[in-house]
Amino acid sequence: MKRFIMVLCLVFCFALSYNAAALTVIEEDFEAAYVGDDLASIDNMYCYYEWNNATGDSACDIIRDHGGNALMISGASDLFTIDYIPSEYVFSLDIKPMKDNGMVNIFVRGDMPGALTKINPKNAGINQGFPYYEWDWYRENGGGQGASGCGGSGVIISLNKSGLNIKIKKYVTDGLTITSSPFNVKTGDVDIEAYNNVKITDTGKRIDVYLNGSPAAYIDLSDESVVYETDGTNMEYYKTAAVHAANGELLGEVENTRLHYNGSQLAVAGRFEKFYIDNIKIAYGEHAIEYSNGEYTPTTETSTQTTETEKETETETAPAATDKQTDKQTEPPETAEETKPAKEKGKTDKKTLIIIIAVIADVIIIAALAVFIPKKKK
Repeated sequence: MKRFIMVLCLVFCFALSYNAAALTVIEEDFEAAYVGDDLASIDNMYCYYEWNNATGDSACDIIRDHGGNALMISGASDLFTIDYIPSEYVFSLDIKPMKDNGMVNIFVRGDMPGALTKINPKNAGINQGFPYYEWDWYRENGGGQGASGCGGSGVIISLNKSGLNIKIKKYVTDGLTITSSPFNVKTGDVDIEAYNNVKITDTGKRIDVYLNGSPAAYIDLSDESVVYETDGTNMEYYKTAAVHAANGELLGEVENTRLHYNGSQLAVAGRFEKFYIDNIKIAYGEHAIEYSNGEYTPTTETSTQTTETEKETETETAPAATDKQTDKQTEPPETAEETKPAKEKGKTDKKTLIIIIAVIADVIIIAALAVFIPKKKK
């Protein structure tokens, strides 16, 4: 019995480690939803994202648009990933911003709002946090090293009629210690009243930004991290970020960034504006960037695996064959050695047998988690 329990424990460990390295794809095109549905009724949104709003007239609704269904977000609100996404990862979506006033933004390398708060004399003296739709109140509080803008952390990407505006949130010693450095990237005419595809890849050392399939800019991240003692949060951020145009031209370097060092919260946010998104996708893990570029195709089907991340559960999904398919679980193929026939009749290759047992173990783990661990929601 003891030997059996030991073997079972080893199998469970193998199952978890085997799946942890796998490619995970979370995608949603909203086609399975109905107009008026709540996001909580869409599994891929309920499990991985949260919507937050500041005003009663804010909304996050399924509508008919973009040749099918899409998501309309309005008011002062943001949609963000519940957990940090580890490198390497790809984040892409179709977005129709409607305006180019810098109030509709995409965020990567964000730091979960809530930990950092500041007393804001210019906002009734409240001890405020910095959601992605929130103003950083920098100039309003006497800051002189930058401009005021949205959010408290992350790389901010917004569309304008000539291309992109990229802002790097950073730490400074005046104002409320939060401001940003802006960089205009000209890519050619952009129709902001139509859907544009924005794709961001992040290796932990470099972030690449693509607009409508073409490279637009990239950001080199330093290996060093820094903690800002006056924040009182003990959060680590990248020390330096260097912003380049797609052709390699250096647009500028930012010191003391507020780009989260140990993971990336992804978000879209609007500050008192209405905008639309569709085909939202996250791919992370081994081969994520190759997969997004069409250079890698997983072929071996396995079970869905549930693991703990940041002390919460997260269901692993796999890449779909097309943008309009979801919930197909696949993982990278095993080596050719694993597909060889058994040497003797009636015997199964040992490695293949372990994988089969691991899959069975995955099912047991999922069943246990389904009973004992509720989905994460704030």
